[in-house]
Amino acid sequence: MSLARWHYHIESSSRCTLKCLRCARTEVPETLLNTQLRLDFFQRNFTKEVMQEVKKITFCGDDGDPIYTTDLIQIIKHLKTMNKDIQIVIVTNGSYKDAMWWRKLGMLMGEQDVIHFSLDGWDQKSNEQYRVGSDWESICVGIDAMIKSKAYVVWDAIAFKFNENMIHIMKEMAKNKGFDKFQLTLSTKFGSFYPRYGENDPLEPSSKLVSTTNRFQRQVTYFTNRDDYGKRDTTKYYMNTPVENGVKPLCRIGSKGLFINSRGEFYPCCWVANRYAHNDDWQGKFSLYERSLPDILQDDFWDNEFKTFKWYECQTKCKSSEVTLETASEW
Repeated sequence: MSLARWHYHIESSSRCTLKCLRCARTEVPETLLNTQLRLDFFQRNFTKEVMQEVKKITFCGDDGDPIYTTDLIQIIKHLKTMNKDIQIVIVTNGSYKDAMWWRKLGMLMGEQDVIHFSLDGWDQKSNEQYRVGSDWESICVGIDAMIKSKAYVVWDAIAFKFNENMIHIMKEMAKNKGFDKFQLTLSTKFGSFYPRYGENDPLEPSSKLVSTTNRFQRQVTYFTNRDDYGKRDTTKYYMNTPVENGVKPLCRIGSKGLFINSRGEFYPCCWVANRYAHNDDWQGKFSLYERSLPDILQDDFWDNEFKTFKWYECQTKCKSSEVTLETASEW
């Protein structure tokens, strides 16, 4: 079974103004390159022919934030010109863009499009405890602009020790501001999972707010009845994706999105693209500056070596016991 081509997850820029404490750009800065994809990259690779298969494109980085992509507005215009029904999803911290920039983005976002604001606090001081360098005032400018647009707007928070007793306050703020959804992520990047963070990890919340699987878990609160298109097509692909070597791969379901980083490198998902040592085997394997997207997708690798799913991320994040229809639908 080929990779699911209906959803691409693209890191259009590895640039970011923040230094989040558990981000790869903070933890492994020695291999970080601040790069971005320009409009011509999308014009060359996301042609009308390619876009006929694509239903969703998510802009979110392993290292960077998509709003710092120089050509982001023009890139979205191009994608919507190639496929007027495309769903655009943007995941951002929201800092340091002015009202004019947000208005331009808002004019492009339709009812099917989604923007996630990643906020772990309720004001400048609290949000900076994890998202170091964020700017609450400019984030609020972005929130106000996007709530006035047609887009579906989500408040994303990660549960930490410093905010676990304020989550109800954050939910109430989200509701009052006009968000469509509040999404709480239970993470694994704490000392109880990874010894590198220590037994007394200062960020780790109580056990009820730590993921019980090898990947994140979500707790979602809806404030409106709007359709967030979150499970579009997922059920069909989930049911048609067999278990192979103990793995039910999300890259063949498509919910996670085939990943392209800011250097134009192609990966089956963002997890294997992260710049940690256990992913060294993946680094630079496929480049869209050297090969076309259809050529990479037709490579023999996907029907041979890849089917072993021998890699750490495949064996932990996509092992069949953890990939249910519910988890396969999460973003």
